[in-house]
Amino acid sequence: MPKNGVVIYPRTDLKEKLRNILLERSDDISRDWQERIAKLVPEWSEETLKSFMQEMMTALYIYLLDQKLQAAMRHIHQILNDYFPAASEGATILINSFLLNRYILLAKMTEQGESALNSLEVFGFLNDLYNPLVVAVFEQYHVTNQPLMLPEQFSSSCITNLNALEFAGVGFFVLDRDATIIYWSRGVEKIHNLKANKVVGRNLFEHNPEWRHQTLLESAILSALQNGEGKELTDIKMRINKEKFIFNILIAALFDARGLPVGCSILIHDVTQQKSQETQLYRYEQYFENILNDAADAIILLNENHRIIMWNLAAEHLFGYSEEEVFGKDLSLLLHNTQHSLDEMGQMDQMVIDKGFVRNQRMRMLARDGRNVLVEITRTVLRNKRNDFIGSSVILRDITQQEQLRQQVIQSEKLSAVGTLAAGIAHEVGTPLTSISSLAQILQMKVENQEFKDKLSLIQQSIDRISRTVRTLVDFSRPLTEKVEDIYLNNVIEHVVRILKYDKRLKHQEIIVELEPSIPLVRASFDQILQVFINICLNAADAMEGHKDGRLLIKTWSNSRLVCASITDNGSGIAKRDISHIFEPFFTTKKDGKGTGLGLWVSYNIITSFSGDIKVESIEGSGTTFTLSLPIHLK
Repeated sequence: MPKNGVVIYPRTDLKEKLRNILLERSDDISRDWQERIAKLVPEWSEETLKSFMQEMMTALYIYLLDQKLQAAMRHIHQILNDYFPAASEGATILINSFLLNRYILLAKMTEQGESALNSLEVFGFLNDLYNPLVVAVFEQYHVTNQPLMLPEQFSSSCITNLNALEFAGVGFFVLDRDATIIYWSRGVEKIHNLKANKVVGRNLFEHNPEWRHQTLLESAILSALQNGEGKELTDIKMRINKEKFIFNILIAALFDARGLPVGCSILIHDVTQQKSQETQLYRYEQYFENILNDAADAIILLNENHRIIMWNLAAEHLFGYSEEEVFGKDLSLLLHNTQHSLDEMGQMDQMVIDKGFVRNQRMRMLARDGRNVLVEITRTVLRNKRNDFIGSSVILRDITQQEQLRQQVIQSEKLSAVGTLAAGIAHEVGTPLTSISSLAQILQMKVENQEFKDKLSLIQQSIDRISRTVRTLVDFSRPLTEKVEDIYLNNVIEHVVRILKYDKRLKHQEIIVELEPSIPLVRASFDQILQVFINICLNAADAMEGHKDGRLLIKTWSNSRLVCASITDNGSGIAKRDISHIFEPFFTTKKDGKGTGLGLWVSYNIITSFSGDIKVESIEGSGTTFTLSLPIHLK
């Protein structure tokens, strides 16, 4: 059975797979190989490179498909004669070319398909397959300018891999027991800019002071030479010829037949550029992360299945979910559980795929704590180099408060229009009412019939009611003339409670007062704030009408900026559809003849005129709470 989803293929199956790839994907292999060989011979023309590639593919196919090493070597000999002035120089390029091809075939054979190949198994297979060809070319053509001066007591395993390292682009050298350099590869030549004939036979630390100054490195080398202890060192910083390098260094002890240390091999990997790229990448990642987390808007990344794969801090603050809680989940997590919301999100998903973006689309979403959040969504498609859809970025701007402010502006505009209208109504209605009232009073005095007197009294009551409404409109069409002073809100409430006790609607209801002592003073009109509390409390009395266990609770408290008060009843409540309209003039939920629809409008204007605020929360059938807040007056 496959282990961890990886199939271990026997060598016969790997050979068959390699054969199929060579036959079916020769054009891909040739193209990739040519791109890499071009870097080895940058001075060649396109035509020369293309011709060279055709000959190299022929040699490769003779060796890998026909499995004829000698025939492949004859063709390689012809390539060296045709394209290179010196066989040793050409052999180096050919060996590097074959080693590059090994990595190309490794990539082709381990591409994801029905089953994944084990890359280590495939690499071992290809390494064994190419080794005879590389060794044959090296032994026949390669001429080195340095003899390999290893004494007989050195382990033969050291010599086995030196030829391959010659072309691997890795710095490698060997020391004897006295730290004398006995092998110095071309990779180290490039790093130190020192040819082998200048350093072989010399002491490493005397001839290369940069190694002696590395205390940790010198100690590790001496430990390998004296005690046979190998060590791997990472991120060793070294200055060579005024140039800064960063190395990963592997030190391995070499032993004679008796198991005694006779030297060490040192493998150097120059990771300067890699570390620089990693540092730059880390810096970019930090920039990107800082931008995301400092952004005021919620930013979310979705994959191709519209699942969340990134969630910034603003999104966490807006919706109350951490990134761990939402990772891998659908964006519908943030929607109201209604068909309309789901359909709206589905349409957006499709629009992003078809059009590539969505700009400033409004949508109501749901936070973890149940808050309704109104957002503007900007969503943009993400595609890879092949233009495949791989996901989308989502930017959500919270406009809940902005919308509330907009509604307040609309409300203010309504009130302004009503104020202008009120002055005209008061003038047009007030004069006729005065005349009607005077005539009704004269008739009452002259008429003897009691029935007519009662009807005239009813007319007079209606006229008085209309007059009160007109006076209210007139009052709010004029600037405030009430005395504004520092007031103690608890005193206002105590005065309100004394008045309410005489109202028959609250005579049998429970009135509870919870006042925080020593609350700060506010700047307002005592009489007008008194009017606000009476209006709201009488509305509460009407809402509790018929309730045997009616309960009215009035509370005060304060914070660093505001003095607050709440009025809560357990009456009939307000329907959800009506809450946004209750502060509008002439809007009422009471039965006909029970209210004018001006009480809450008046209260709203009074509170806001003193830079305060008034809010309402209500559950239909369970009761209502009005919360008033006024700024603390700082003397």
